[in-house]
Amino acid sequence: MMNLVIMAVALLIGAVAQQVLPGLTLLGQAKAPLVLSVVLYYALHRSLLLLVTAAIVGGVLCDSLEALPMGYSTTVFCVLGIVAWLYRNVVFSARGVTHMVFGLLAGLGLTFGLYAILLISAESLREVSWFWVALKAIGTALLGMILAPIVFAVLERLDRLTGNIAVEPSS
Repeated sequence: MMNLVIMAVALLIGAVAQQVLPGLTLLGQAKAPLVLSVVLYYALHRSLLLLVTAAIVGGVLCDSLEALPMGYSTTVFCVLGIVAWLYRNVVFSARGVTHMVFGLLAGLGLTFGLYAILLISAESLREVSWFWVALKAIGTALLGMILAPIVFAVLERLDRLTGNIAVEPSS
């Protein structure tokens, strides 16, 4: 039960902060991928069911707060989360460098995935410069690389405080 409470609070705070924080003008108006970082946390540290729940709820929140058709962010979050979940046994999921690499790659995947879906559906896609999309992808990737380890540390600390993760005794 506390897993869902922590997830809901993290997704709500992440979605609101993602909307309130300004985009980086020099990097194509890239926004901080805070909700994606929460989804990645659940991909690397929790069950597939909790991951999919986080991806769906996070996607609906993002699509509701942004000017995107419903379901687009959810689709991208689910794909990126499941890919990360499939590779979590191959990497050191508790390392900061791993969080940085996953944040970077997921930031690239988020931007290119959303624009690919918009291009395929021709929904709300105006003439967009691919240079601008690449610049935004780089900005989102850099922000993901910086923010993912921070989000992971905060969520792990909350999980330890609420008893979702067993605290290992120090030797």
